[in-house]
Amino acid sequence: MALENAANQLKRQGLFVTGSRLQVLRVLSKEQGPLSIKGIAQRSEKELALSTLYRVIGDLAEAKLVKTFPAPDQRILVELVGHQNEHHHHLYCESCQKVFDVSLDPELETMIDALVARIGRSHRMEITGHSFELYGRCQRGI
Repeated sequence: MALENAANQLKRQGLFVTGSRLQVLRVLSKEQGPLSIKGIAQRSEKELALSTLYRVIGDLAEAKLVKTFPAPDQRILVELVGHQNEHHHHLYCESCQKVFDVSLDPELETMIDALVARIGRSHRMEITGHSFELYGRCQRGI
């Protein structure tokens, strides 16, 4: 993500353009998938305190520039909104802790969406989202 583009995104969302916010957006834009808070800190050019990172990520999530979700080991994972434009799921490596974005076949997604809608109706509940997570070990961990 270009610095100018990141600054414009922040301004459009009513946020001040700060070095910490730009740094987090730059780090996330260089990744193919989600990162943990620790991963963001390790990849940052300048040292960012964890408290600063949590606050910045909270601001960016509220502005809908990033989304957060828990990993199976309860780490908070962060990814850019729109980084992968389509709905996707995640594959977690239990060995190296890396997370991969996974897109399912459109026909399978349609079937899952229909099942989710049916479950919502049967429980008289509006389902606002779902996740489908896969777990395994990469070649390094086998």
